[in-house]
Amino acid sequence: MFKAALPAALLLSALPQIAAAHSALGFTGARFSLEKGTGDFGVTRADLNADFAITEAHGLQIDLGASDAGPRWRGDLAAHLYMAPTERAKYGVFAALGDTSHESQTSWAIGAEAIWAVGARSSISARAGLGSVSPGSNDFVFARLSTRYGLSERTALTASLAVTDIDEFSFSARETTASLGLAHRIGHGPVTVSARIENSALSGSFASKDETRIVIGLTTRFGATGHGIRNQPFAPVRPLDTLFARGTFALD
Repeated sequence: MFKAALPAALLLSALPQIAAAHSALGFTGARFSLEKGTGDFGVTRADLNADFAITEAHGLQIDLGASDAGPRWRGDLAAHLYMAPTERAKYGVFAALGDTSHESQTSWAIGAEAIWAVGARSSISARAGLGSVSPGSNDFVFARLSTRYGLSERTALTASLAVTDIDEFSFSARETTASLGLAHRIGHGPVTVSARIENSALSGSFASKDETRIVIGLTTRFGATGHGIRNQPFAPVRPLDTLFARGTFALD
């Protein structure tokens, strides 16, 4: 928990500099979140994403993240280049890097993603990609599908399903994570609290027990606060989250 506090403080300290770049870099908004998961494989996470308008219809989202799983922690960096032709859709490509302490695991991932509005209250997000993790240069593919339904102006129901598959001669694994949760914005301010129930499964060379856990979170926004898809950020890119949480690093 304390290892995640330092990265979180560093992320927060970067917010004033990001905001100061508004006029020069087309800064439109930022979001900072903290999450804590229960269970044997629960992880504490801190994430910061910042959005920059390149043109009226194009944007760039930058993500910084830190995850603490007790004896090991991971840092993540990602960039999302996207197009948002209307307030009801945005789509693009992304690239991500991750580095894990303790066992010196490094990964990269690239892919495509999109968010669409469905009706007046709902949205659907989809992502698919591929990557590689070292040591061992093990390739993997992954996909994620999620949805958000507005129960009211300030409360939303969320659900997601994510799958990552590694199939190599020396190592194979499939991690699957499904979640269902609620997010509630406090008053008309920038702070949102959330809670979700999450089931994680890992099969293959290093199969272990399934785990169901509770994840609680706190998110605050800076800058743009509109309700359109244009102001809904893409989710962090963590295709190997279950391997990280369970300490599975024997990939060479």
